[in-house]
Amino acid sequence: MDFQILFPVVAFALALVGTLRSLGWGLSAVVAVGYLNGVVRANYLGVYSTFMFDAGVLGLYAGFLAFHRPPAGLLRTAAGVFVVLLVAWPLLVATVPVNDYLVQLVALRGTVWFLPVLLIATRLTAADLTTLARGAGVLNLGAIAVGLYEFQNGIEAVFPRNAVTDIMYRSGDVAGNTAFRIPSTFLSAHSYGGAMLFTLPLCLDRLFGRASHPLDRLLAGCGVVAAVAGILLSAARSPLVVLAVAAALSVAVARLNLWFVLGVGVIGCVGVGLASTSERLQRAATLDDTQLVATRVGGSVNETFLDVLLSYPFGAGMGSSVGTSVPFFLADRAPPQIGLENEFSRITVDQGWVGLGLWVALLVWLFARVPHARFAAPWQTGKVLMYSLLLASWGTAFIGTGALSAIPQSVLLLAQMGVVAGDRRRAALEPPPAGRKPSPPPAR
Repeated sequence: MDFQILFPVVAFALALVGTLRSLGWGLSAVVAVGYLNGVVRANYLGVYSTFMFDAGVLGLYAGFLAFHRPPAGLLRTAAGVFVVLLVAWPLLVATVPVNDYLVQLVALRGTVWFLPVLLIATRLTAADLTTLARGAGVLNLGAIAVGLYEFQNGIEAVFPRNAVTDIMYRSGDVAGNTAFRIPSTFLSAHSYGGAMLFTLPLCLDRLFGRASHPLDRLLAGCGVVAAVAGILLSAARSPLVVLAVAAALSVAVARLNLWFVLGVGVIGCVGVGLASTSERLQRAATLDDTQLVATRVGGSVNETFLDVLLSYPFGAGMGSSVGTSVPFFLADRAPPQIGLENEFSRITVDQGWVGLGLWVALLVWLFARVPHARFAAPWQTGKVLMYSLLLASWGTAFIGTGALSAIPQSVLLLAQMGVVAGDRRRAALEPPPAGRKPSPPPAR
């Protein structure tokens, strides 16, 4: 028996046992598997290691259904209806034999497999979020330790050259093309930077939230520094762009709350201080090159998106779009990729106008209600940060792909979408504040 089968088996078991304890522990186990996924896949090439993370997600789903008795009406909520439609439509599209069925299954994996996380996350409690934040702090410290080791000894010390790591060894554009971007334990530097970015709302709530325990604040503070350092080590510019936009949005959503603004300023100072220590942490400085930025954005969001939209009203088949991650052992079956390096282009090419319309409708519904900036309430700081980061992330999704297929960033993104959706539903069910009369029913 191939010993590599142990990778998905152990991942499934960890997530299942974690979910038996709580949803927070289950999600933490899945994220932990995601942190290890890249280094395992790179060093143990094979089918079993490729689907290790998927097995962990399956363990979360099995545990949720078996141990947490999801309410019968969960699928009838607005979030539930959107998830059902966003899963059902790609499944229907995948029945059309346009591309090789194995390639279409892989594309489905990156399109719908993680979506139920959004629905599960609407059930997360404050205790679950605290557990997830503590796990993120610990994992970030482990990731920065490996990242610093690679910084000193080269990525060759952790990642061999092969079909899986090819993208790493083609990313030697740091410090005047003399160094590689740092992936830590992830499959790419962008995956590392993206994961660090989406742990920030969790860690920052524990750092600045009023109900945090002192030890939580210490761990969260270390986790924040590790995340910011990791984003700089990854030398990926898009996480920094999203972070800057999210910071501005969060200040606006917080209605210029003094302590909140000071907290955002402290994080910015930490980033600048870390970047000043080495030229290899300053790739983001190329954002000052307006011609380079215009060229990069133009390759993702120019007038050809209209051509994509008009050319594929029903899509070109699952797995046809730029950004589809096809495993090395299926590379000979993959069709030529169509479209732009743009998440909305990817959805359009794979799913046509219907799929794009469903995603736009979900995002409009999700962001239509801005969360209350009541920082005395448990996890309200985190929810404001999640809302701002999600809005910034989807608002800049026209300059890159991977929002729904990056490991473990996609699970963190969808989990935070679920938290925001759940908070919206709970706010709608809350009684009006004391002294405020409910609105009268409409006249008939």
